[in-house]
Amino acid sequence: MNRVLLEKNVLNDKINGLSDKEIGEKYSINLKKIEQIITKEKGVNVSNINTSKKLRKLAPKDFSLESNTVWSFKSRGNWATHNGNYRGNWSPYIPRNIILRYSQENDLVLDYFCGSGTTAVECKLLNRNFIGIDINEKAIELAKDNLNFEYLFGGSVELKVADARNLSFLKDCSIDLICSHPPYSNIINYTYDNELDLSHLDTENFLNEIKKVAEESFRVLKDEKYCAILIGDMRKNKNVVPLGFWTIEKYLQAGFKIKEMIIKRQHNCKTTGFWYNNSIKYNFLLLAHEYLVVFQKTNKNDYFDEIADEQDFTISFADADDIYLETTTVWIANTLDYFDIAINNLAQRYSVNFCIINSVFNKSADLIIYLFDSKIDEFIYKIQSAKRNSIVAILCEDKRLINGLVHSEPLFIEKKLRDNEFLKIKEIVILTLENNNQINSSENLNINHKYLLIYQKVK
Repeated sequence: MNRVLLEKNVLNDKINGLSDKEIGEKYSINLKKIEQIITKEKGVNVSNINTSKKLRKLAPKDFSLESNTVWSFKSRGNWATHNGNYRGNWSPYIPRNIILRYSQENDLVLDYFCGSGTTAVECKLLNRNFIGIDINEKAIELAKDNLNFEYLFGGSVELKVADARNLSFLKDCSIDLICSHPPYSNIINYTYDNELDLSHLDTENFLNEIKKVAEESFRVLKDEKYCAILIGDMRKNKNVVPLGFWTIEKYLQAGFKIKEMIIKRQHNCKTTGFWYNNSIKYNFLLLAHEYLVVFQKTNKNDYFDEIADEQDFTISFADADDIYLETTTVWIANTLDYFDIAINNLAQRYSVNFCIINSVFNKSADLIIYLFDSKIDEFIYKIQSAKRNSIVAILCEDKRLINGLVHSEPLFIEKKLRDNEFLKIKEIVILTLENNNQINSSENLNINHKYLLIYQKVK
């Protein structure tokens, strides 16, 4: 079938209500190709091309602010004009939480990857003034349509086609809050052939350009105010590409400090059948987390002078039939058993021949576990003598500083090991602590997650 006929048939099938899966099987094409055809025709990457706007209830039912650092929304949210039609748009629960926690009524909020206007709608509902820009004219038209409803207390809204790397139309220190969801390099293309669109860039070029976005963010944001972005990782050749950490680093280089490192759980990862079997067969985990990072433009010191704590972990092994082998990058645990869950899963997935490097280092072990204690140079020296192809798992965390900022150990570790010739990163796992009942202040979130950075010894 020639290209023109294929495109025509795919568009007709979408109008007639066929799913992407059905279309893919019918023409032997993947989702990326379907998205490309729709984006070329409509000018915007949407999942349905024959939907009509419906105004529903104007607020979520039984809403309360998130108090912990792991956010999980099993329902994406469908109040007002919110919907999931725009590919890759974020749940409205995210900007609602950010806007309510980090801004006041009548503040000016900026979203420089506006897309279909999720943040804009929330600003209108929450009486914030809003500036939204996007490189795609068709996305701005879609956002305007989604904002076209009557609401008594809505703030002022300005939407325009512009480039997030150049906010010259905004004055220095003029924005109260930035709340935005950048593309994840070229995983999803939001335009068909717009050369200025960051979603067409490979990882290296994307990071070069997102640094410019971060620098403009720092310039236009008021002192002591906040910038929140949602960013995720990628996978290449079964290994994780830590795009999230690398993007966060660009914002830190621009001058920001980390106020919160929030883990956004994804619920569209199937853990049974095909994906479960392939996760085990090819030994990789399904990406089930994103990073919602709240930066602050502040002069507060984020240096963490850590005194390593003596950690005394008692390892217990469950019977093999009782161990649930996790197949995504989010492992559910609690403050009492997270270490057992981590060890059991690591041992079952990689090897029962393991050692904990903090106590006795066995260089012939197939699995080496490091409880991060800030002695990273000592760790690097030891690991050089480990077996080739052995797995190295580093247990680490985000730590709250006295001034309320966050010191993120995994960011430090990944950067320190990035150019190490002996280790290649395979997975980033989030351990969520579900019964972490700390006393919560109105300013800071409870940190209820830890990390496993999983590397492979390649030399």
